[in-house]
Parts: sequence; structure tokens; C-alpha cells
Amino acid sequence: MKRSLALALTIGIFAMSAAVLGGAPPAAASSVPACTARQLSARIVDWSGAMGSTIADVVLVNTSFTKCSLRDLPQVQLVGANGTSLIVGVPASTTGPTHGLNPLAFVKTEVSAGNYCGPAYKRPVTLAFLLPGTAGRVVVMPLSPTDSSGVPPCNGAPGSAGHISMHAWQT
Repeated sequence: MKRSLALALTIGIFAMSAAVLGGAPPAAASSVPACTARQLSARIVDWSGAMGSTIADVVLVNTSFTKCSLRDLPQVQLVGANGTSLIVGVPASTTGPTHGLNPLAFVKTEVSAGNYCGPAYKRPVTLAFLLPGTAGRVVVMPLSPTDSSGVPPCNGAPGSAGHISMHAWQT
């Protein structure tokens, strides 16, 4: 219930901002230029856990004044405060569907991470999305300045590989 309410409130705030400023929901992209990291802002709305994994609800917003297109499935990373990648996902898709993001429009996703058996990390721990090509890296705003609730437990031998994945962007 808490998770659903937090996500609804965050989405509601972004939607009201878009309505006030004349933004519209994301539409299919065609010849719209690709979004760059400078145009985007993301926030973790909530972390939850299931069967040894951590799951983040994430909202990503086009904070620029121009429409851009966002490709599904960028490379997702679990990162520590100093930007060090703790777990790195598969490379960004260069062929997946795209979403046209009007100014202040948003998309959301869930990111799942499991089995962190690496060295000590610095808080806060958050996520980052590495966009295709040279579009840059979007570091997601963590829940708090000291948050580490997204670090999954080690379910293997010390140093064993972790895993991280995300769902496609949803409107």
C-alpha cells in the first residue's frame, strides 16, 4: 500500500506539472532526436524485496523544453555514492522500441537486482541508466542521502557475479 501510494503521488505531481505547462503524455517517437542524459531526471520512488532480490520503482522525466525520444532498455547499473558500479546489466538496446517524451512527460519502470557479493560500498546506493551511444548516463536520485536498501543480499560465494535487469519503460 505504501509503495503504491508513493508511486501514485510521484506520478500525480509529474502529471500535474505537465498539464499546467501544456505537456502531453509520451507518444511514439519517429524522427524525434534521442534524449540525452542532460534532458532527463529520474527518481527512485520505492525499494522492495522479493526472494533475495531488491526491486526499485523508478520514474524518469524529460526535464527539458524539447521533445526527445527514449529507447527501451538502456544499460542499468546499481551504483554507490562515488559513482562506482556495483552491478552492471547488459549493454543498452540499440533496436528496442522508443517513446516520445514531451517536456515534463514521464515514463516509469521496475529494476530488479540480485546477489551483490562485492566489496564495501559508499552510501547512498542508487541506480544509473547508461543510454545508447553517446547520450550519457542518468544517475537516479536515491530515496535518501544514506539509503542502501537497494543492495541485494549475497546469495553466493564472495566475489560471485550479481545481476540486474529492468522492465521496458511504461507510460
